[in-house]
Amino acid sequence: MKPDSGGPGPELRRPSGPRLLRRFRRAESGATAVEFGLVAMPFFMLLAAIVEMALLLWTSQVLEEGVAQASRSLLTGQSQSLYKGSAAANTQAFRNAVCSSGTGLIDCTKLQIDVRTHTSFAAAQTGTGSVVNGGALNTAGFGYNQPQPNQIVVVRAVLEYPLFFTQWSSALADLTGGKRAIVASSTFRTEPFTIGN
Repeated sequence: MKPDSGGPGPELRRPSGPRLLRRFRRAESGATAVEFGLVAMPFFMLLAAIVEMALLLWTSQVLEEGVAQASRSLLTGQSQSLYKGSAAANTQAFRNAVCSSGTGLIDCTKLQIDVRTHTSFAAAQTGTGSVVNGGALNTAGFGYNQPQPNQIVVVRAVLEYPLFFTQWSSALADLTGGKRAIVASSTFRTEPFTIGN
C-alpha cells in the first residue's frame, strides 16, 4: 500500500460517448416511470372521455324519463286542469314537470320544450326535423299547444349539454362552444277524455 500523499484522490474518469450510450441502454432504473409517463396522458384522456360519455348517456336517459312522465298528463287529459295559462306559462309549467324528475343532471335554464298537436301520424312528421342548424339550436316555433281528445301529440325536449373533456370531438359536440344537443321525444295519441268546464 502506498502511503497517503495528502493530495487529491484518483481522478474520476468520465465515460466516453459510446460507453455512456451503452451504459444508458443497459440501465433499467426508472424504466417504469418513463413508461408511465408515456402511457399516462392517453390513459387519463380515455378515462375522462369514458366518464363524460357515461354522464351524457345518463343525462339523456333521465331526460327521456322526464319527458315520458310529464307527457302522461297530456295523454290522459289531466293537462287540461294542470296547464290553464298562456302558451308561455304552460311551456314553463311543462318544463318544470320534466325537470322535476332529473334534478342535478338537467339544467332547466337550458331546456327547451315543444308540444305540438296533429290530426294524423303522417302530419306529425312535418316540422319535427333536426334542432341543430349550423352549430346552434334552432328552437324557433317551439311552444305549447294544449292537446284535445284523440289528437296526435309530439313532445320534444332539447337540452343544451356542456361537454367538459371531449369538446374537441366533433362526433360528440354538435353545437358551437363544445356543447351537445340532447333531444328527448315522445309521440302518442291522446285518450278520448272528456273536457270539463
